[in-house]
This record gives sequence, C-alpha cells and structure tokens, in this order.
Amino acid sequence: MRILALAAAFFAAAPAVAADTPQSDLDRLNVFAGTWKSEAQSFDTPYSTAANVSSTLVNQCWKAGAFFICNQSVNGVSRVLLVFSYKAGDTYWISEVPADTGHAASSTVIVSGGVWTFPGQSTKLGQTTYFRTVDIFNGTDSIDFREEFSTDKENWTLMSKGHESRVR
Repeated sequence: MRILALAAAFFAAAPAVAADTPQSDLDRLNVFAGTWKSEAQSFDTPYSTAANVSSTLVNQCWKAGAFFICNQSVNGVSRVLLVFSYKAGDTYWISEVPADTGHAASSTVIVSGGVWTFPGQSTKLGQTTYFRTVDIFNGTDSIDFREEFSTDKENWTLMSKGHESRVR
C-alpha cells in the first residue's frame, strides 16, 4: 500500500512556521485533494518487496491559517494526517501523523511546477541511505510516481512505480 508521504518516516520534527504564509503558496497544494485510483508495482529491494497493488486514495483536504491539512484514507481506512506549511521558494514542511501509531514525523516536499519531490534519509550502522518519492502531475487528474533509494544521491534504485487517476 502506498502512502504518498512514505519518505517522511525518516525525519525528525520540523521547526515552527510563520503564520503570515501567503495564501497563494498554500493554494498550489489544492491539486492533491480528491479521490485517486492508484495502480502500483513494487520491486524486490532491501527496502521493498515485489508486488502489484491497486488502491483508492482519498485526500480530504482543507486550508486553516498557515496550514494545508489532509486526512489521507487508503481503501476506506484513514491512514495518515498530513499537515503542510510553507517554508520558502518551492519548499514546504510536511508533518505526517499515522493513524496506527500517532507518532508524528516531519520532512519537506519540494513542489516545482507539476513535480513534487519528497526527499528523505536514514542512517543505520554508519551508512546513510537516501530515499525519495517523486510525483509527476500530468494536469490536475493524473499522477505518475516512483519511489527510489540511493547511497550516493546519484545512482537511484527503483523500489516502486505507478500511476494515479483522479476519480473525483
């Protein structure tokens, strides 16, 4: 099952955000709201298992002050609360509160045109591994995505890829 903010699980808490975020900066995130049919293929890697997955994602989103908030459900089950706030330029903070643990993790997302990149990293036994999820919006009703990892930020290994189509 794919939750858009997969890479966010590898981050520590983000600093507070100023309350004077221009409204237009949050409006860029509206394309994320709605119901999406997702078809994904994951591959056998140290961080993923080979599988084909179909799911329905529902992002119930709203703006409140300096925040863009989404309750994300997968196949009818609320899985995560996503809270976006504007950082600067094309970068947003994102906090993820999973329904199953309630332990929040924070990271960033870079929104450049129709490409959203969720970078992340994890260090284990002195080895840092980098992760990223890349969502490519094709208009407002279609997203191609991929999830990858790397040990050098140059050579990326595909963990999964797929397509989402807006249902409504």
